Parts: sequence; C-alpha cells; structure tokens
Amino acid sequence: MKYFKNSLLKQYTQNLTELMPRKVALAVTLMVLLSLTEAVSLVILVPLLGLVGLDVGQGSLGQIAGYVSSFFALMGLKPSLAMVLVIYVVVISISAILTRYQSIKTSEIQYQFAAHLRKRLYNAITNSSWLFFSRVKSSNLTHALTNEIDRISTGTGQFLTLLAGIMILVVYIIFALELAGIFTGVIFAVGVAILLILRKRAGRSRSSGEEITTTTRDLYYSIIQHLDGMKTIKSFGMQGENIKVFRKQADQVAYNYLDAIRSYVDVKLLFDVGTVVVLAVMVFLLVETIKLPTASLFLLIYLFVRMIPQFSTIQRAYQYFINMLPAFGTVMDLEKECLENSEVIDLEDEEGAKKIELKKEILLENVKFSYLGEEHFIIKNMNLKILAGKTTAIAGPSGAGKSTVADLVMGLIKPEMGNVTVDGIPISDKSLASWRSEIGYVAQETFLFNETIRFNLQLSCPDASEEDINEALKLAAAYNFVSKLPEGLDTVIGDRGVRLSGGERQRLALARALLRKPSLLIMDEATSNLDSENEKKIIWAIDNIHGEITILMVAHRISTIKNADYIYLVDNGKILEFGTWKELLKNHKGWFGDVNKNQGDNR
Repeated sequence: MKYFKNSLLKQYTQNLTELMPRKVALAVTLMVLLSLTEAVSLVILVPLLGLVGLDVGQGSLGQIAGYVSSFFALMGLKPSLAMVLVIYVVVISISAILTRYQSIKTSEIQYQFAAHLRKRLYNAITNSSWLFFSRVKSSNLTHALTNEIDRISTGTGQFLTLLAGIMILVVYIIFALELAGIFTGVIFAVGVAILLILRKRAGRSRSSGEEITTTTRDLYYSIIQHLDGMKTIKSFGMQGENIKVFRKQADQVAYNYLDAIRSYVDVKLLFDVGTVVVLAVMVFLLVETIKLPTASLFLLIYLFVRMIPQFSTIQRAYQYFINMLPAFGTVMDLEKECLENSEVIDLEDEEGAKKIELKKEILLENVKFSYLGEEHFIIKNMNLKILAGKTTAIAGPSGAGKSTVADLVMGLIKPEMGNVTVDGIPISDKSLASWRSEIGYVAQETFLFNETIRFNLQLSCPDASEEDINEALKLAAAYNFVSKLPEGLDTVIGDRGVRLSGGERQRLALARALLRKPSLLIMDEATSNLDSENEKKIIWAIDNIHGEITILMVAHRISTIKNADYIYLVDNGKILEFGTWKELLKNHKGWFGDVNKNQGDNR
C-alpha cells in the first residue's frame, strides 16, 4: 500500500510538472519570495522592539540586532520608530501583493491541470475502440470526468498549499533556532513526534478517499439508471422504493465525506492541543528557569504563535492531498485502459493510403467474430456481398448477429478471422478515417442533443448550407413537420429530442445521415421502435433514394425490406438464406417463409 501511494505521488508530480513546468516554477518562486518576506518582517521586528524600550542587546537577539544596525548604517540611515514602522508596512504590503499573485497562479495551476486531465481522459475515451467502450459502464466514465477530476483539482490546490506552508515554516524554525536553539529543537521534535503518533489517523485519509471514490461511482451509476428508467418507475408506482434506494446511497456518500472531515479535524485538534501544551511548558521554563530576556521571549512567542498554525495547515493540506490520490489513480487507470484499447486511426499515413470510394462492392470474406471468446462466435465464417448502388438487407431474429455485421462494415470492430474489404481495399487503420467519411448511419436509438434542429443536423456536416439541409430534410420526409415548427430549423428539441415524436426524431436522424451525402447508408433497425405509420414514412424515404446510394438495412421485421435488391437471412451468426424478396418467398418451407407468414404479410 505504501508503494502504491508513493507510485501515485510520483506519477502525480510528474504529470503536474511536465504539463506546466513554467507555472509550477513560478508558483514555487513566489513561495520562496513569500518566505523571504516573512523573514524580513521578522528581522524588522528586532529594531522595533528596541525602539519601544525592550533590551535586544543580549544573546542571539543581540546578534540579529547588530546585523540590522549594520544594514541601516550601510544605507546611511538612523533607525526611528516611524521609519521602522513604514518599512514594516511596506514589507507586509509586498507580502500581501505576492500572496495575491501566488494565489492566482496557484488557482491557475489547480484548474488548468484539472481541465488538462479532463480533456486528456475524454480524448482517450473517445478514441477507445467501440468494443471496449461498449463494455464500460457509462456512469464510470461520467464519474471520472466530473467528480474525480474535481477532487484532483481540490487536491492540487492543497498540494501547493502544502509546499508553501513548508517553506514558510522553515523560515520560522530557523529564526526560532537562532533565538532558543535547544528549546526550539525540543518543540520541533515534539511536533514531529505528535505527527508520527497521528500518522495512523492521517493514513485513514487514503482509505476514506478510496471509499469516497467507490461510493460516488456507485451513486453516479444509480442516478443514470434511475433517470433512464423513470418512466417505468412511475408506471409501476415504484417512486417510494426508488427514493428509498437513492437516499441510502446518498447517505453513504455523505457519511464517507463526513468521515474524512472527522479525520481532518481530529488530527488538527490533537495536534493543536498537543503543541500548545508543549509551548506553554517551554515558555514557563524559559521564564522561570532560563530567565530569557523579555524581547527574546516576546519574539519567540510570536514565532511559535505563527509556527503552530503552519504546522496545522501543512497537516490538513497533506491529509486532503492523500485523500485525493485515489481519485487521481482512478483517472490514470481509466485513461491507461482506454489507451490500451484505443481505436488506431493512422491519420499521418492517411494521405499515403488509397482513399476508399465505394464504386463496386463491400465484401465480407470468411469472417469470424466473437464478443466472448473463440468458443462463442457471433459471426461464423460469413461470406456476404453488398453491391454499390443497391439496397442490401440483413434480416433475422434478435441476437442473430445482424448489427454486428453493420459494425464490421463500419470498422467499429475488427474480424478475428477473415477480411472486410471495400472495392478490394481492406478496412484498416490507414483507411478507416477515409471510409467512415463515406458512411451515413441511422441507429435504432436516436441520438439528439438538447439543441436546435439545425445544430443536430450539422453534426454530420458542419459546413452544410441552408439549401443542403432542406434537401436532406425532404429526402428524409422530414421537411413538412420541421417547417411547421414555431422556429423551424432553430427550434430547440429538448433533452434527447423529447419535444418530437419517435418518428420525427428518426426522420431527423435519417436527414442527418443523408446530409453528408454518403456512399453507404446504414439503417440499423431504424424502424423497429416506430409505429406502422411512421415506419411507412421512413420506408418511403428510403425507397425514394433507392438506387442513388448504397443502402445496408438491418431489420428483424421483414416487412421493412420488401424493396431491397438482396436479402440475407441471418441466425446464430450464419447466413441461412439469400436472394430477392420473390426468390425467398418461393421457398415456403424456409425460415423466411415461416417468419413472413407469422408477421402477416404474404405479398
């Protein structure tokens, strides 16, 4: 566990310093300057004590007073109360200005580092392979991108506070050692001993940080599940049970945070009480036994009063920082997983690679693919041809492997054996970006932002003109309903397009796919959730572009693929039958005939 903590600490500091070396160096420099101003302010107190009538000519304090007098003599100045006070005000003012500047720079480091990690993780997630992405809980990704990064941001601020506190504390200790070396050494040793005694309590910060990571991640997962299923929850009258489960998880998160806070304040309480008791004993001995001069005693007490809060600040910052490290570990581990499972798109060699333009055919040759391992193939030795300019349909029951074929064609997944080629060119890392730019995709579940219709359409083609958009809407049988909306293309459609019907959302998705003028249009069970009326509108739109572009239709309702040029019937990862609608109907004993009869359409 200790190695784990040290490894994370090393990884954290490397990431921070490599990202913004100049800003970190500037922040450290400001911390050094702040500690120097603290030193100067302490030195200025010595002649001030003398000017108010206290004897500063004895012992170590006398030596410091001698150095200060020599400095004033060198500058040709005679110390006066007004002059010393003015200098003291100037020094403190400079310290305040430096503190302000240092706070700003520290905040810049804190939030820019968090933004960098957030963008880097998002890039890694976005560029991960579809197979990996589909296996990770979306709540885990959301949790890492939000809550964990926010914790890292807070921890970074505490890390910089820790460094600043240590530097200022060093100045106080040096002065205190100069004034009363033995007693300061004793107090310092006692302070370190108290820290060691409280080490076990401070160590709880790491474990509580791990618990916070786990419980908040579970809470995020629960939130997404509950919100996605709200309609079902309400329809079953399960609101009470739903609220009860959520409350329990929310209370657990609150408990873990409070437990971490208790750990912080317990350590602070014990440390503050312990150090002040030691200080009281030391002052008693210095006054009653050592007979320390009043000026030295006054300055020493001032130092200790300033020093103890610094110890407390350092301890608190350390605990906050240690509590954050598990969050940093979670983010780094997730990023590493994403990078190890990244979808390699060779953009550098893209120009050198032959551009894919579908003019002849797409071929799947002896393709095998499995989600679970070699013994559980979803696709088994499949040979399939998609001719350019034709509509090819893949039909079959749920779980037959239909959508997997579409994913193979898009290059979202790679075959474990066999090849997928476009006009003889394999879909590879070098050709993937070129090939994807030729594809228009319409999924079963429509993806729409809570933005305007125009925004959602231009996702596929940012430079599309008004004319292009209207043409795509007409091709998708969506122009009429869009033109009747209060603000037309600038109508905001709500979260996931909630202000539109299912059929309207699907037609917008089709228009978005057509807007990019694709070589291949893939309809992945795009009508399976629609009523018959909206299904007819989508089919009508598809029939109108029949022959103009290559279309791949994935469906389990065979009534949607009557006008396809070629139909492949797939089950258990194998092609059972193949042919045109009429050819397949002739085989009354075949799977197609049975399904067609069951679905009530014998035409």
